[in-house]
Amino acid sequence: MATKRRIDTVAFRVDDTDAVVRAMDDLGAAHRGWINLLPQVPADEEPPPPSPLTSVFSSDIYVVPVCTWVVGKQGRHGVRPDAVGIQHATGPRAIRRLASVGVPLPEGWRWTQDHPRRGIVVHPSALATHTEVLDWVMRAASALCPIRLTGDWTARVHPG
Repeated sequence: MATKRRIDTVAFRVDDTDAVVRAMDDLGAAHRGWINLLPQVPADEEPPPPSPLTSVFSSDIYVVPVCTWVVGKQGRHGVRPDAVGIQHATGPRAIRRLASVGVPLPEGWRWTQDHPRRGIVVHPSALATHTEVLDWVMRAASALCPIRLTGDWTARVHPG
C-alpha cells in the first residue's frame, strides 16, 4: 500500500513571502520537491467552473493562473536548474507579452516552453535567489490574469 505524502499549505501575501522562501530554501537544499503557487481573486470575480468540453479543448480552465516552482534535482551531471511553470489562459506568446507589460525574463533566465495550452516553463539563473524567483512568478501570474488579484496567495509545498 502506497503511503500518502505530506503536503504543507502556506497562506501568504505578496508583501510577506518569508515562509514560502524558507520552504523553497529547504527544498532547494534537499534537491527535491515542488511548490504550487495559487493566487487568490475576489470572491465576486471568481471565474465560473469550466465545462467538461472546456477542460478538454481549451486552456480557459486557467483563467486564474496556476504556478509551479520545481527544485533542480541532483543528477549524474550535477544539479539540474530549477524550473517555473505557469499555466494561464492568455494564449500564445506569453513570454513576449510579459516583456511588453514590464515583466521580462531577468538576465540569465531562459524559457523552454511558451505554449497556449500547456503554459510557460522558465529556468531561472543559477544566481537567482528564491526571493527573486518568487517575486517574478507573482508578477508574471498577475500580468497573465485578466481578473484582479487580491494579493493573497496559497502555496502547496510538496516535499517530494
